[in-house]
Amino acid sequence: MNAAYPVRIFFAKTGRAKYISALDLINCIQRALRRTDLPVWHTQGFNPHTYVNVNLPLSLGIEGLCETMDIKLDEPLPYDIVARKLDAALPDDIHIIRAAAPIKKHTEIDRSVYEITNFPDAKAFISFLSLDKIIAEKKTKKSVIELDLKPYISISEINSDGFTLILPSGCDFTVNPSLVFDAYEKYTGSALDFPTVKRVRILCKDGTDFE
Repeated sequence: MNAAYPVRIFFAKTGRAKYISALDLINCIQRALRRTDLPVWHTQGFNPHTYVNVNLPLSLGIEGLCETMDIKLDEPLPYDIVARKLDAALPDDIHIIRAAAPIKKHTEIDRSVYEITNFPDAKAFISFLSLDKIIAEKKTKKSVIELDLKPYISISEINSDGFTLILPSGCDFTVNPSLVFDAYEKYTGSALDFPTVKRVRILCKDGTDFE
């Protein structure tokens, strides 16, 4: 059995690609890899397939500037060649930034940093965050639970157009921006035109970027 050489791909998912689901994104990457001449590693067993793992999939409607996925190769190649060949095979709205050796495990991911723009009233949102409790309904695999979001929301870089929102992300617990905005709509009693949301950083438990 040939050795597998892991490669971490850093990419941006913007424009129309923000409406691609996690599963469709993986299928898109697999098709793109097959269009290259990269020595891609395949899973073993009765149904071998191109190995692609997206470390922290985005929800629909959210753009990402710091996304990562892991692939494996049957033989080592210069990372710049891997990045260039894969980028050439992908749609315009999915852009490969770089490729590198994985440094951290995906289980070390702790939170996401989102850049929120085109928000209609940032001051009203700040007032909303001053509530003693911010109750939202969060769906789990088994049921719907009531959750107080207050302890999990951090905000910075506030301006007239928006702000930076920091929320938990990872294997154990994730708070999606849409959950926060749903609670805000309930607080104001009016529908919110969904603002522009971009994930700009993924942080680990030690505060460093996921690499």
